[in-house]
Amino acid sequence: MHGRILLWLVLAALIVGGRAAARDERGRYALVDARARAAPASCAMSVESLATYLGQWVNDDGEKARAVFTWIAHNVAYDVSLRGKRQETSSVLRSRRATCSGYAALFEELGEALGLEAEIVTGHGKGRGYEPGQGLNSALEHAWNAVKIDDEWELVDCTWGAGHIDEQGRFLRRFTDHYFLTPPEEFAYDHLPDDAKWQLLPTPISETEYLNRVHLKSLFFERGLWLVSHRAAGIQTGSSLQVTIGAPPDTVLTAALLAAAPLAGAPVAGAPRKDGRQLAKQYAFTQRERDGFVVRAVFPSPGSYLLRVFARRRAAIGEEYETALNYAVRALSGAGAEAGFPEVYDSFLARECRLERPLTREIPAGEKVEFALSVPRAEEVVVLRSEDAWSALDKHGDRFSGAALVQPGRLRVFAKFPGMTKYEGLLEYMAR
Repeated sequence: MHGRILLWLVLAALIVGGRAAARDERGRYALVDARARAAPASCAMSVESLATYLGQWVNDDGEKARAVFTWIAHNVAYDVSLRGKRQETSSVLRSRRATCSGYAALFEELGEALGLEAEIVTGHGKGRGYEPGQGLNSALEHAWNAVKIDDEWELVDCTWGAGHIDEQGRFLRRFTDHYFLTPPEEFAYDHLPDDAKWQLLPTPISETEYLNRVHLKSLFFERGLWLVSHRAAGIQTGSSLQVTIGAPPDTVLTAALLAAAPLAGAPVAGAPRKDGRQLAKQYAFTQRERDGFVVRAVFPSPGSYLLRVFARRRAAIGEEYETALNYAVRALSGAGAEAGFPEVYDSFLARECRLERPLTREIPAGEKVEFALSVPRAEEVVVLRSEDAWSALDKHGDRFSGAALVQPGRLRVFAKFPGMTKYEGLLEYMAR
C-alpha cells in the first residue's frame, strides 16, 4: 500500500514538474508577445506588411510562430455568422473577424511569409456544444494548424487560443497559451484530425478512443491537473459516484451536476429534463483528500447526467471558477430528490478544509448531531443553530468535533482564523 502511494506521489510530481517546465519555456515569448500585441493597425493592411512588422522582432522558428499566434489571437474575433462561408485572408485582416477556417488560413499565410512551413489541418474539435457521449457531430468540424519548428512538426490552434463563444453566442476573448505548440498527447483530448498523421503521436488513436477520452478543457492542463481514478469520458454507476482528480497546492476544484435524459423505461417523476440545466448545488461535493480532490455526486433519479468539474487559483477567493473537465454519467438508480451534500462556501475550499461528518445536505431537527471536520490554522469552529444560538466544536489541532442540538431551518458552520475579527462561513445544512 505504502509503495503504491509513494509511486503515485512520484508520478504526480513528475507530471506537475513537466508542465511547470513547459510553462517556463513558453515564458520566453514575453517580449515577442508584447511586440505582437502592440502592432499598429497600419502594419496589418496585408499579409506582407504584417509579416514585415512581426519579422523585426523574431530570431528563430519558435518566435516566428509565436508572433503570428499572438497577433491573431489578440486581433481576430470569432464570428458565428461566417460559418460555412469562404474567408479570404485579406477579408479576415480587414474585418478582424473569422471562424476557424479563417484563423487557420491566416496563420498559414503569415507563417509562410515569415519563412515557416505550415499546414491547415481539418477534423473534429470538442468545442462549444460538445458533450461527452456524443459521436463525431458534423457541427463540430474544426480547423487548426501544424507548423514546423526546427524541423519538427508542432500543433497550433489560433481559434481556441483567441477565446470562446459563450452560451448566448457571444465571443469572449481569452488568450489561451495552451493552444500554442500543444504537446500532441494533450492536443488529442479535444482534436481529431481527418488525416491521422497530424495527430503527431507515435501510435495514432482511433475515433473510438478519442470519443472515450475524458473531455478535458485547456484549463485542466493550465492548472496542472491530472486524472487519478476515472480515465474514460463515460461512467456507469448506481445512485452515487466518487471521482478523484489530482491538483497542485495552488489550485482548488468544485463541481456541478447537470441534467440530461432519464433512462429508457425508468420512472420519470421528478427526473431531470434533457436540457443541460444545472441541478441544485447539493448534488455534488468536492474537497481535497489524501489522493487529490475527491468529487462526490448523488443522482436524484435514474438517468444520464453531466458531471462538470471547475478549477480556480486557490488564492483567488471570489473569482469565478472555469470548467476544467466533464464526465458523462449514466445512473442506474436514484437517491431521491432530497439526497445530497451540504452547501460549500468558497472559504471551505480555499482553506483546504475536510469534512468528515455529516456528509448529507439534510440533518434531523430536534436531535443532537455529531460534527467533525478539519480546518487548517483555524482558532475556533462553531455551529450556528439559529441567529442567537451556537455551539463551539472541540479543537484537536486542525480537527474540530462535537455534538450540537439542531433546530429546524438553516444550520451553518463558521470558523475564525488568526488576525481576523469576523468568522468565515464554511458549510450550510438544512435541518428538518
